[in-house]
Amino acid sequence: MSSADRLVDTAQIVSEFGTSKPRISDWSNNPDSGFPAVAHTEGRKRFWRHAEVAAFFAQRAPKKRALPTAVLEADQDELLTKREVAQLLGYTRTSTIDGYFRDRPGYFPEPDEDVDGPMWRRGAIVAWVASRPGKGRRSSAPATPRHDVSADGDPDELLGTAEVAALLGYGSPASFSSALYQGRIPELPEPDAQVKEEGSRGPGRKKWRRATVVAVARKRGVLPPADQDENLVGAAEAARILGYSNADSFISALGHGLLPDLEQPDGYEYRRGSAGRPRQQRWKRSRLEELAARRSSPS
Repeated sequence: MSSADRLVDTAQIVSEFGTSKPRISDWSNNPDSGFPAVAHTEGRKRFWRHAEVAAFFAQRAPKKRALPTAVLEADQDELLTKREVAQLLGYTRTSTIDGYFRDRPGYFPEPDEDVDGPMWRRGAIVAWVASRPGKGRRSSAPATPRHDVSADGDPDELLGTAEVAALLGYGSPASFSSALYQGRIPELPEPDAQVKEEGSRGPGRKKWRRATVVAVARKRGVLPPADQDENLVGAAEAARILGYSNADSFISALGHGLLPDLEQPDGYEYRRGSAGRPRQQRWKRSRLEELAARRSSPS
């Protein structure tokens, strides 16, 4: 599929263009909004052409925000609670910040302290406001690089929030921290340790044993079970094996009931930031090859 034909779903649009799912729904349902038409559907899931979505956002004018001089001249190292940050930004409710973490991973700064609740240094918020993208901008504020963390390392090694976020499928430490604060990771026990770094305030950073985190990731489905057959392939390879021209034609045949033997997948492929939610079906290569052989043999 060429870049011009690349398709994106609602979650990808939210992540790349810094908007929200309700707003996309409103635009899509309003023929006068200028939002592009749906290009493809899979069940209730909708896809749009990336190039058309990018053109739509490029036409929207950016909006800037300025902070009061008193905020800029105050102690930039002072730690602020979520409510104080909301007040600094002019938000009436802290749920706006929660929404950033939930719907726009990497957009809002990660808390500088996370012991008894998230706290940010005033300077981090000021810097975020200065670089914050407005409408029509295609990039978010720089996010903390996502770690590549192996599930096969030392099981007793202590991992911080960045490593735990990666193993549990979150797109950033901020989105993981938000989910943790809101009680949306009940499988994850209390930290195994709190490590205090030199010069930091508070009791220390939360740390979990790798074995603990890997067990949670397997339970939530982000990592496959330890004994699962790893030779699984996605729609593109399945299409090639069965003789379809591309993944879209294979998915279409599957959706129309033309491949009843494959209605139940053998597993799922998880995209970065999926946090345990299955995104793409996967099938055993041997199963597909057996089906291909049956389809090609004379009746």
